Amino acid sequence: MITRRDASSITADAENALLESRGLTPADLIAAGTEARVYALGHDQVLKVYADPDQLGALEAIADLYRRFARNSVPFALPEIQAIEQHGPLLAVTETRLSGTPMGDALDLTDPATEHTYLAAVRDFGGLRLTTPLDRRMLLDPDPAHRGEPWNAFLLRLLAQKLPKVLPNLRRDVPAVDHITDRLTARLARPYTGPEGVIHGDLYPDNILVASDKVSAVIDFGTFTLLGDPLYDLAGACAYYRMYDEDRVDVRNRLLAAAAQDLPADRRNDLTDYLHTIALLSCDLYPEQDKDIRDTGHYQWAADVLNTPTDWRGQ
Repeated sequence: MITRRDASSITADAENALLESRGLTPADLIAAGTEARVYALGHDQVLKVYADPDQLGALEAIADLYRRFARNSVPFALPEIQAIEQHGPLLAVTETRLSGTPMGDALDLTDPATEHTYLAAVRDFGGLRLTTPLDRRMLLDPDPAHRGEPWNAFLLRLLAQKLPKVLPNLRRDVPAVDHITDRLTARLARPYTGPEGVIHGDLYPDNILVASDKVSAVIDFGTFTLLGDPLYDLAGACAYYRMYDEDRVDVRNRLLAAAAQDLPADRRNDLTDYLHTIALLSCDLYPEQDKDIRDTGHYQWAADVLNTPTDWRGQ
């Protein structure tokens, strides 16, 4: 379950005091997300205002990751953090201003050309590497006990922690869930020996910026960012695209089939296994007020992913 104080809890007095200290006014607001409010700070920078000072450590870890990016390994821009400061009850983060508009606003997501652009960007992102290594798999997990953990062992540990919490519900909604988890446990017991890179973990269209119909930047690293097999990101991205639309199963299978075209057979199986792993690990992360978890949108999306056979025949 994800819990943090979001931007809606920013008080006007605290925000106005911060803006005044930076020579800004409410008119400089350019975006308001779940976690932060974003203000233009000249042409080249933005000021992000966070409500939760407890995020300081997480933001410092993200800034450190950004400094390690091998930026020439991808054909688009990536975020940079210049400064993180506490201002009263708020955190003020100065970042490079990246050009572009979220893909979901800039392009028609139902257009096959947009699907192609999206999938190409996700594939390109899979080439992102670090200039110096990070000592953990999960960006926001600094626990020294997990340093040096192999990729498959890391996923296996996360599943072992999650399954006792979610299986009672999933067994009611996903008849094959025990078969799926047994298969994943056996699969992840084998070591992974392929290339490793940065896994964004939340590559859905609004975290991909577009300018002049071309991908200009990828944004919003953090909670789900990992270091491991880039195919994990590709599997998730295929399922996040239009994930709540009525034709989501057709969309998901079409993207998965396209993603699998250049993969050997065993890597196609990895694509399916990663998709099921993501569904199992995330199914209970987004509770909704006054709703049983089984009635929430993301849980139902996860159950749908686990219940739907993967179609490798293409579209």
